[in-house]
Amino acid sequence: MSRRRWGDPLAKTPGRRQARVNDLLRRQIGNILQKKFSDDIGAMVTVTEVRTSGDLRHARTFVSIYADKPQQEAAIRKLQNIRQKLRQILAGEISLKYVPSLEFIIDESTERAQRIEDLLQRDDSEDPTE
Repeated sequence: MSRRRWGDPLAKTPGRRQARVNDLLRRQIGNILQKKFSDDIGAMVTVTEVRTSGDLRHARTFVSIYADKPQQEAAIRKLQNIRQKLRQILAGEISLKYVPSLEFIIDESTERAQRIEDLLQRDDSEDPTE
């Protein structure tokens, strides 16, 4: 599998069309999840990023789930179970030749940022003159 296919950060940046499709999918998937599936998922889910393949047929959807670890895993399983229905609803709302297949991945960047912030705060609170 090439690096370019999934928008790897080491590869070239996505083209303008691909970036626009990524943003459109991020907004639409987020709206659909909020309006139609929020009760089914059982946790607060935010779509943070969508990365489509070069041919726009596959989309990795990164989601931030505000819950503890077992609830996050349960929410991802529920998202994987509803992805076909979500794709059908998405097909009615957007105008693309192919509606991409969806894959949901937990976005852990906010958790990593919080851990770094906590470490920096703890380091700042220690007095270096002691």
